[in-house]
Amino acid sequence: MFYLQVPDINVSILDIEDSALSRLGHFATYSKLTNKQNHLRYLRNSSLLDYSGFLSLRTHASLTDDQALKEMVIEGECRLISERLNLMKPNYLRKYLIKIIDDISLFDVTNDNIDVLLKFCSEYKDKQHVPCNEHCSAQSIEVPWQKCLTLVSNRKVHLNQGIAIVPCNQWNSVLVDLFRIIYIKSLRTIRRSMSASNSNNLQIEYLSEKINGYYNSKIAFWKNIDKQVSLEELISNKISIPPCMLLSLNSLFTNHRLAHDPRYRLTLFLKDIGIPFEQTLTLFQQEYSKCGNLGSACTHSWDKHHKQIEYNVRHTYGMVGSKKDYQMTSCVLMQKQNIQVPDEGCCPFVHCSKDKLKNILEEFVSIDDDEMNILNDLKNSDQPIQACHRYAHKLFQTSKSLYHNTPTQYFFNSKKAII
Repeated sequence: MFYLQVPDINVSILDIEDSALSRLGHFATYSKLTNKQNHLRYLRNSSLLDYSGFLSLRTHASLTDDQALKEMVIEGECRLISERLNLMKPNYLRKYLIKIIDDISLFDVTNDNIDVLLKFCSEYKDKQHVPCNEHCSAQSIEVPWQKCLTLVSNRKVHLNQGIAIVPCNQWNSVLVDLFRIIYIKSLRTIRRSMSASNSNNLQIEYLSEKINGYYNSKIAFWKNIDKQVSLEELISNKISIPPCMLLSLNSLFTNHRLAHDPRYRLTLFLKDIGIPFEQTLTLFQQEYSKCGNLGSACTHSWDKHHKQIEYNVRHTYGMVGSKKDYQMTSCVLMQKQNIQVPDEGCCPFVHCSKDKLKNILEEFVSIDDDEMNILNDLKNSDQPIQACHRYAHKLFQTSKSLYHNTPTQYFFNSKKAII
């Protein structure tokens, strides 16, 4: 887990990519999602895929200027090593400590951090008693206080002239702090060595692009999943709404009605971006209380169907019925659906004509003929998601490409770009 010595890794670039993205996804979903993706294959301790993911993310973290991403990687690795240490059986832990000692003997760089790690592992492996509960202090190890800052800040060690006396129940915490110190120093070393090199590494460039794309799409969504957004704020800043959802929202405001499927998807979108249930229900109440017109396939009214509309919104928010946490429909699925009334909600890059698409996209930015031709070529080449990515990139004028797989991800990407 300290990876002081790297083995020969004969793994395809695609497996390395999967390892890095799965590892990053695991870090991002520690406390955000109840149904985490299955990353076990890529996180088996000391496996080649584990090494691959670790090394890829470490290199990326050393080169990126995105401080939030870097912090996520650093703290994710620290949390992962903490979990592994706490789950290790005594015999396996001893073998692991011996391996660290052996790796240090082959390490070509020595410094005070490595020296402390060597001393600490040498004493830890000879621990005389098991198990060791959270109150146990039968043995202790002395380390400089700077090497166990977590314990010092939480006042869980005694200090004597700059030396921390660490009881055995806190030894794993010292290993995590030492890992953090050594890891952060390695990031600086890698960045300096890469800056001094004039040659471009195509594999690193490829992985960096994939990691950035994954982080800026999915993790931007996961990181915002607990935040609330007011409906008033959303409507006053409609530029952040993806074209498909904007089409539905504008149709609702124009016709005061929305067919069932578009209404369901719009409700899902509002739920996922953090609009409170009460505000979503108020939105439909206000519009359905007005006189509808023939522009919508929906013939419901608030007066006659308010119980049904309210139940549908509650059900979509997971408050009644099966109380399932419904997730926003993916772009791919929306693009494959048979839309009978495009004006009420669809993927404009699939279901709308060239002129209609241009009219929708130009609500916030002018699209010249050349750019429109490129978007239409993508649209007609079964690449609507790429067309939407390109439009978002032009709309928000970011230096980095914006990727999304759902309307919700589009929204969070736009919020990040606007900030």
